[in-house]
Amino acid sequence: MTTSTFVAGRGFLYIFDARAKLFTVLLLCVMVFLPIRQTGLWTLVAASFLSAWYATDFKQALQPIKTILFVLVIMILFTPLTYRDGEVLVRLGQFPLATKEALVNLNILVARFLGITYICTLYMWTTPMADINLALRWYGLSYHAALVLTLAFRFVPYIADSFRMIQDSHALRNATVSDGERTGRHRLADLMPTVTAALVVALKSIPHLAMSLEHRGLGRETKRTSYRRLVAKGGLFTHLLLSVMIPTVFWLVFNTL
Repeated sequence: MTTSTFVAGRGFLYIFDARAKLFTVLLLCVMVFLPIRQTGLWTLVAASFLSAWYATDFKQALQPIKTILFVLVIMILFTPLTYRDGEVLVRLGQFPLATKEALVNLNILVARFLGITYICTLYMWTTPMADINLALRWYGLSYHAALVLTLAFRFVPYIADSFRMIQDSHALRNATVSDGERTGRHRLADLMPTVTAALVVALKSIPHLAMSLEHRGLGRETKRTSYRRLVAKGGLFTHLLLSVMIPTVFWLVFNTL
C-alpha cells in the first residue's frame, strides 16, 4: 500500500493538473490507433522519451524499454512471419523471411507499443497516487473502483521490488559458485525458489492490505469524503484546454487523411 510509482523530478508534467493530464493520456492513447503517418508515431515516441529523460534522468528513462524488452523481441521475431504477402525483402533459400508489408506493420506495432508505454508511464511517474485516485473520482468513477485501480498500480511495483530483493538474496547465498559453473539448468532450477518466495510474500501481505483497506473506509455505508483537493495552478479550464490542444495539434500535423 505504501509502494508508489511516483518519481520525483522536474518540468511541466509535474505542474500539469492530474485530471487534465489523464485526459491527455487517454486522447494520445486513442490517437496512436488513428490513421497517422509513421513519422508521427515515432515523433510521439521520441517526445515521450525526451520528456521522461528531462523529467528524471537518462537511466530512469530507459526503464520502460527494459521492462517491455522481452515483448519487443517476441514482436520482432514473430510479426514478420504473420504477413506473407507483398514484396519479399529478406529470403532464406526459398523461404521468405520478411516482406515489405511485414516490416511496415512491425514498425507501426512497435511505435504504438512504445508510445502507449511511455505515455502511461510518464503519467504514473509524474503524478502522486493520491492525485490519480482523486482524478479518477473527479471523472465520476466510484471510490471503490478508483481504490481498486490505484491498488493495482501499487501492487505491481511492490511485487517487482520483492522479486528483485529475493533474487538478490539468492544470489548472495550462491556467491561462492562462479557464473561459469552455473549452467542454464541450474539457473532455471533457481527460479522456482524465487517464484515461490515471491508468492509467499504476496500472500503474507494480504492482512496488511485488508487493514489498509479498512483504514481507507472500504465497506462503510457512509459516503466517503476526501481530505485532499486537486488545485490546478492557473485554473482547471486552462489545463483542460491544453490537454485538448496537444493531441489536436499533433493530429493535424501528422494525420494521413
